[in-house]
Amino acid sequence: MKRFILVAMLAGTGLLYSCQKFPSVVDADGEFLVSTSYAEDTDFGSYSTFTVADSLLVLDTRLGCDTIKNSATDMLVGEYRQMMEDRGYTYVPSDNKADADLAIQLTYVADTDYYVDYVNPYWWIDYPGYWSSYYWGAWGGGWYYPYPVTYELTTHSLMADMADLTSPEGENEQLPVVWSCMINGDASSARADLSRFVQGIRQAFEQSPYMTVTK
Repeated sequence: MKRFILVAMLAGTGLLYSCQKFPSVVDADGEFLVSTSYAEDTDFGSYSTFTVADSLLVLDTRLGCDTIKNSATDMLVGEYRQMMEDRGYTYVPSDNKADADLAIQLTYVADTDYYVDYVNPYWWIDYPGYWSSYYWGAWGGGWYYPYPVTYELTTHSLMADMADLTSPEGENEQLPVVWSCMINGDASSARADLSRFVQGIRQAFEQSPYMTVTK
């Protein structure tokens, strides 16, 4: 799946925010959708360091799952790094991820049309090849989302999950995801879509003012 060219975003310029259910895929056609969710009891100011997985996981309902790393993915990873550093967090290289308080991983979802709701909110966790919590440490219980995810996946979507690496590790412990982002849309051209992804990442942080270092 190394042949993937990063595309996906919507051609329009309207923005929709989180804390509400998204309209249907048909109703949202042509709009630029950015959704963010977070654990309300999380004190983001108590963290000081972070890392970002240097590869992008691609989930494709037809072709399967793989990771890619190229100039396009480097740009997306770099944008998340820049946004976090602008908020006062200190970057830790992924090779030294054990020294980080927070970890961000990116997932690109292609060729699917699946609504995420309260009944089955995290279908991608069990998708073959999806990020394992063991990638970040010894969390044998898998992933834990302490909030409902209420967004919609359309053809070509970029997901970001931020995990709390300071949580207790253990065979039965779960790794909590304290913040997540979805940038949703249909593909147009690789160059334009990559630019829109970057714009969407910036928008995600703009609508997450609680994410900043306070100490």
